[in-house]
Amino acid sequence: MEEYFDIVDENDKIIGRATRKECHSNSSLVHRGVDVLIFDSKGRLLLQKRSMKKDLYPGLWTCSATGHNGIGEGYREAAERELEEELGIRTNLRFLCSYRLCTKVESENLQIFTGVHDGPFHPNREEVDEVKFFDMPDAKKMAEDGSNVTPGFVISFREYLKYSGRK
Repeated sequence: MEEYFDIVDENDKIIGRATRKECHSNSSLVHRGVDVLIFDSKGRLLLQKRSMKKDLYPGLWTCSATGHNGIGEGYREAAERELEEELGIRTNLRFLCSYRLCTKVESENLQIFTGVHDGPFHPNREEVDEVKFFDMPDAKKMAEDGSNVTPGFVISFREYLKYSGRK
């Protein structure tokens, strides 16, 4: 079954719908997405290694949970759903910021949420190959050199540092 996303204008107003494939091959189709950054009680950041089955960035490390809003779905609801679908957990989420992600293959209006959870995690193997906590200096180094991480993680991590006041 084909997956559809809401297409939005510069003010994040819904103006239409397009398939996942269309959105991921036409960067002018702006759609909505979420990134969730989960920290443990020691302040380490949980990252996920994307499944090799994913259409974009298979095998690369990214935010704790990521995904697209369903048709008509709000950002917080999408973040909560993705967290449960990908990691098998629920936790209180805090809104951090909004920004527009533009890559060669897609454009998304993104909202970042943060939360705290020490596990256990139950990764969905269709979505996630591995999860691992990283100390902040290691996560920062990964984002700075950009190797083995998604472009979205690099930008979302920068936004996290900017809006959280962490350096």
